[in-house]
Parts: sequence; structure tokens; C-alpha cells
Amino acid sequence: MMEISAEKILKQLADSKLIGSPVFRWSLVIAWMIIIFAFSHQANSGRVTEEYFGSMNVAVRKMGHLGEYAILYILIHFALDSIKYSIIKSRALLALAMASLYAASDEWHQGFVPGRSSSIRDVGIDTIGVCIGAMFYYLARKFVDSRLSESSK
Repeated sequence: MMEISAEKILKQLADSKLIGSPVFRWSLVIAWMIIIFAFSHQANSGRVTEEYFGSMNVAVRKMGHLGEYAILYILIHFALDSIKYSIIKSRALLALAMASLYAASDEWHQGFVPGRSSSIRDVGIDTIGVCIGAMFYYLARKFVDSRLSESSK
């Protein structure tokens, strides 16, 4: 009987041609950016969500910002890791800059959407989300690498 372990699954994922493909990884980044754009393009969304969340509306929306930009950082760094012949010295810093610049451009875009506004404070909140994503990526990467090295012994 074949035993399935987390180590075997991680190894298979690491060796997967699809998941390792730069096209696949950058497609995830673009898809996530489109999702962020679609949420940002909703007119008067603050009033709509306030009906559901009431006094918690602002907190829930800001947590959403943190989460969506943490995910964006993770996807960008994951995509950058697929580039084998790169002169990039620090993929983490490049991913941080790319995600933060997208946050700034998204806030600028919101200034043109009816019932929405752009705010430098929101760019800061988004950038905190990017930093949370960076910490998570670093810790997850250390964990996966240690599990893979243990399983190859």
C-alpha cells in the first residue's frame, strides 16, 4: 500500500511542469490584478457593504485590502521565482515594489470611479498587506524547503 505524505505532495508540486511554468505563474498574477481592479471599479461599494457590515464596515474593508495585497505579493514573488536566468538581486524587494506600485495605481484608478475616492492612507494599508504577504512567503518557503530537504535524506 502506497503511503501519501505531505513531503511527497510538496515534492511533486515542486517538480510540476505546470506550476513551475513562468506563463502559469504570471497568469495567476494577472488574474489576481484583474480581480483587484474589478473590486476597485465598483461604484459606491462602501455604501453597499455598509448595509451588510454596519459599524464594522471600515474594518472589514481594510482587512480585505490587507488580504488582497498579501496575496498579490505572494503571487508576484512566486512568479519571479520561476525566472531562471535573472539578474534580479532581490526578488523579495522587486515583488514588494511591484505590489506596492500596483496598490498606488489602483488607488489612483479609484479616484475616477463614482462614489469612490483615492487615499494615500489606503496605499499604506495595502503596502502593509504586501509586507504581511512577504513575511508569510518567507516563512512558508523556509518550511517547504526544510520539509523537502528532510524528505530527501
